[in-house]
This record gives sequence, structure tokens and C-alpha cells, in this order.
Amino acid sequence: MTRDAVATLYALDAAIVVLYLIGMVAIGFWIAKKVKDFTSFFVAGRMMTTPLLICTLVSTYYGLDVTFGVSEVSFAEGIMAWFAYSRPYYLAILITALIIARRLQAFSFLSLADIVEHFYGKTSRVTVAVASFFYNLPILSIMGMGVLLHIALELGETEGYLIGALIAALYTIPGGLWADAITDTVQFALMCLTLAVALPAALETVGGFEWMRANMDAKYFLATGGVSPAYLLALVFTAFSVFVEPAFYQRMFAARDKRSVRRALLIGILLWAAYDWAVTVLGIAAAAAVEQGLLPAEIEGKEALVRMVLISLPIGLKGFFIAGVLSAAMSTVDSYLLLSSGNLVYDIYRPLFRPDMSDAALLRWTRIGIALALLPCMVIALYFQRITDAWVFMSSVLTATALIPVLAGLFLPGRRKPAEGICSSLFGLATIAAYYALTHLFGRAENDSYVITVRVFSHSLELWREYGLFFALPASILGFLLGSVLSRVPRKT
Repeated sequence: MTRDAVATLYALDAAIVVLYLIGMVAIGFWIAKKVKDFTSFFVAGRMMTTPLLICTLVSTYYGLDVTFGVSEVSFAEGIMAWFAYSRPYYLAILITALIIARRLQAFSFLSLADIVEHFYGKTSRVTVAVASFFYNLPILSIMGMGVLLHIALELGETEGYLIGALIAALYTIPGGLWADAITDTVQFALMCLTLAVALPAALETVGGFEWMRANMDAKYFLATGGVSPAYLLALVFTAFSVFVEPAFYQRMFAARDKRSVRRALLIGILLWAAYDWAVTVLGIAAAAAVEQGLLPAEIEGKEALVRMVLISLPIGLKGFFIAGVLSAAMSTVDSYLLLSSGNLVYDIYRPLFRPDMSDAALLRWTRIGIALALLPCMVIALYFQRITDAWVFMSSVLTATALIPVLAGLFLPGRRKPAEGICSSLFGLATIAAYYALTHLFGRAENDSYVITVRVFSHSLELWREYGLFFALPASILGFLLGSVLSRVPRKT
């Protein structure tokens, strides 16, 4: 093949990516015509049907955090990424579909913080909104886009962060959840088609699953991999974040009826499981390619999937793949930018400073908040080296702060007391923040993380940065119980 032919085909790859990005922005501005008020912007007028819910739920919850995060784990540990890391989420989503979604349909909330204020008051609302803000920042997909554009276009990772985030903001700011849902439908199709093309090509490149089973380390095919039981448990604990997942709650509030939500989540479990398995196998294939000398031994786990597929596909399909992976990223970035802006404006600024804010002002400031949320997103993305570690941090912050107050409010009998929500959310948030601060300040750096060694009698106990929920979740429960006791203490008059 001549140099000119290669250049032409490379131009075709670039053209596919550029046309995709232009199309997403155009959809956002076209959908802006449907936005009449804040409700239509933030929860699509509560008129989303099952097909739209399926597409927006599946593509939103599975961005590059899953695409690169699961493949990062499988590249190092094998099928454990599916059995131990992903499967707990399916059970949590099933519980959400059958129990939590049904309960939520009895209320007319717009956000997770609305639930907390309804049961516990404004102080708890703000605490949960702060935790939700950090969880909703699309840090993982921004990291993923930086990796993708760094590999594909040889940009710096920071430049990749900026380009991807700005494109997503451009089509989310005008159209809100309607634009998000419609673009998610396109992105959902691209995500599925991309994997359908990439998986067989990658397996053929390394000699198939049979070669991998016969020649690779046995740990790659163990359900628990080669990691410690404590680390496995830490990954399982992150699945609790599903019970307070803001994107799920927003879609539940946006649904036309409760059956639409339940059907969308149940169908979504099957699609998520298939997607996870394909990504897991691609990560193992990348490890096989390293053993065969097809990929350099020094590649990072978060780069493994992209580098594996790019050596497997012909020019032309590479552009299709890059557009598909970008769609996985942007389907998450736009959704969570919208949610993080809602935390800033609807959940914190409006109730604390402008309770009489008009609907038009609320809509305007929410659009501004989408742009403002990009800055802290960039800062945190640059702190974490591994996508999996960033995910554990984000889910730990939200779970420690919101899980106990929200589930107690929805399901415990009797009227909830403000002190229960305040103590539970503050204890959880303070504990997880203190744990991460202590491991960073006093721990030693190891394997792109931090660990503190504690002596317990004659034994050494290693506390990794990712173990924060082991302490923060009990602290939140203790805070709830303490708040309940304090509420019964008679006040002096």
C-alpha cells in the first residue's frame, strides 16, 4: 500500500470522528427547541418511554469508566473483572429495578437531594448534594477521552480532556436531558456496533480464546484473579452506589410510568452483562498481545483496550472504532455534567441563597453550571493514575454520605428526624474525606495507590486507599443511630 493510500485512509478515519462530533453538537442545538422550562430541561418533561430509557440508561452508566476501567482490571487480573467487579452491580441494579424504582414513583422529586430534604431537611440536602456533585463529575470519562485522544491523535492527555469535555458541554447546555437522551440513542448503537466489530478482530489477532487459555497465566481465568479478598470486598462495596446512583434516579423521575423504568433496568442488565464480558475479553486479549510481542510490555492497563483494537482493525474501521469509544465517553460526560450542574444550582444555590428563583433563571444558571463543573473535573482527573481508583473514590464518597439516609427515608417506618440525616450524612462524608487525606499524607505510594501499614498486636495490617468504605459506611450508620437517640432527648425550655 502506498504512502498516499495510507494517508487517504487515515483521513477517512479522521473524517468519521469529526462527522460524529459535529452530529452530536447539531442534535443538542436542534433539541433545544423542545426545552420550555426547567422540568423539560432536567427530567425531559417526565415523558421518557421504555426505548429511550433503555438507550440513555445503558449508554450513560457505561461510559469509558467501564470500557477502560473493566479492561484495565481484566488486563491485569483476567475474568475476575467480570465475575468479581461487574456482577455485584447486576444484583444491585436488579434490586433497584424491583424495589427502589417502585417506591420512588410515589413521589415527584427531581434529584437525589430532593429525597433527602423531604425526609430530613435542608442541611442534609446540602451535604448529600456536595457528595453527589463529586460523584457526578464525569472524571472517569474525561480520563478515558484523554487516553483515547493521546493514543489516536498523539495529543497530550490534558488536551484530550479539554476537547472531549467541551464538545459534550456544547450539546448538553442547549438541550438538557432531551438532547442527552437522543444523543445517547445514537451513542448506544455505536457502542454496541463498535464492540461487535472489535472483539472478533482482536481475538483473531492473538489466536483466539483457545490460545489464551493454553498459554496465559492461570490467574486470568480464575473468578477471583490474583487480588486479595479485602480488595475484592472493596470493589463489591462500590456496587452499593447503585442504590443512590443519581443518573438512575434522574431517569426514574423522567419516566412516563414506573413500568417503563422497571423494564428499562431489567433489559439493561442483560446488555450491561454482555458489554462487560466483551470488554473483559478485550483486556485479556491485550495481555496476550503483550506476551506475543504485538504490544509493548510497558503499556498501562487503561490504554490496553484501545491499543489492542487499533492493531487489530484495518484503517477505515479504526475511525469507526474511535467514534464508538468516544460515544461511550460522551454519553456519560453529558449526562453527569447535567447532574453535577443540578447539584450546584438546583440542590445548593437555589435553596440556600435564592429560594424564589424563577424557572427561567434556574434554567439559565443550570446551563452555566455545566460549564463551571468542568474545572474541578479536570483537577481530580489529573490526580488519579488509574481509572478504577478514581471510580472507587467517587462511589465511596456518594455511598458513605447518601446510602443510609436515602434508604432509611424510603423504607423505614415512621417519620424521620432531621438529626438522623444530618449526623448520618456528615459522619459518612467526614470519615471518607479523612481516610483519603490520611492515606495520601501518611501512606506510602505503591502500585499507583497509597497504603498505610498499621500494627495490631503482633500483626501488620495494610490499609489501602481503596478501603475507605470499610470505615465510612459504619460511621454513617453510627451517625444515623446517634441522630435517632439525640432526637428523643427532650430539649430544655
